[in-house]
Amino acid sequence: MTRRRARARLVIDTMVVIRGARAFRQQPPDPNSVELSLILAWLEDDAFVWLYSEEILDEYTEVLRRLKVPRQAVGRFVNQLRAGGELVTPTERAEYSPDPKDDPFYHCALTGDADYIVTDNIRDFPPLANRKRPRIVTPNEFWADFNK
Repeated sequence: MTRRRARARLVIDTMVVIRGARAFRQQPPDPNSVELSLILAWLEDDAFVWLYSEEILDEYTEVLRRLKVPRQAVGRFVNQLRAGGELVTPTERAEYSPDPKDDPFYHCALTGDADYIVTDNIRDFPPLANRKRPRIVTPNEFWADFNK
């Protein structure tokens, strides 16, 4: 009997979402964007569990709107994430990042038992002492692990 591999549980940093959105908005969409591939793997194949908190969702929304992504596109993305992602209500409130704006991603990952925090900004996401998870990885690192 073959054991099915459990779906990885991810918290995705805002910059990864932004790069995925930019790649999607190119005409035709950039098929070589790892960030877009990651988002499409979730949308089309339910390839992993996307963990988010209300605070993270607010940040995604605010940044995408600031970058002038059309309101309808932001709304569709938010609705899709609410429908298919997993809402986490963090109980953790410690400080982990040199950038306090990144702590909600740790809080969500720890409360939601995430396997990974996927970020392009490794500098602001130091690994947590005495913990194997969540692993802090770039989109390229996650994609390489995912496709093994």
